[in-house]
Amino acid sequence: MAIWPACAWGLVGAVLVEIRGLWVALQPFRAPKWPWRDGRGRAQVAGYVIAVVCRFGMAAGLDAVYAAAHQIAGPLGAVTMGIAAPLVIGQLALQHEPSAAEPPRQPAASPLRHAPERTRDTAPLAARAGETPGGTDAG
Repeated sequence: MAIWPACAWGLVGAVLVEIRGLWVALQPFRAPKWPWRDGRGRAQVAGYVIAVVCRFGMAAGLDAVYAAAHQIAGPLGAVTMGIAAPLVIGQLALQHEPSAAEPPRQPAASPLRHAPERTRDTAPLAARAGETPGGTDAG
């Protein structure tokens, strides 16, 4: 899938998440709780807009990366990645974040650059197998 269509489908996924959030806020069995209002009922539209823009950016950005790597084959994958973008980015950040208890790891040396030289065994194969060099058993 091309990058720009994947980004558009990812944005559709992010919009679906926001629509669901509004749907949950307007359920009839609860008093409406608008996502852009704080606990005291004051409007906090700027914070809400920033959060929505960040979600849309994560959805489009992650879809662009996955589409460029040919990991998204169609619209369903792109929408799903757009929906899951904040969770995927959060998990990737947790996996690469070193904990305070463990020291930073040094990268291991490549086995191809510093491979130990192999020494050739000079003992004949027959002697290692318990046979005499003449082909007859000693016992």
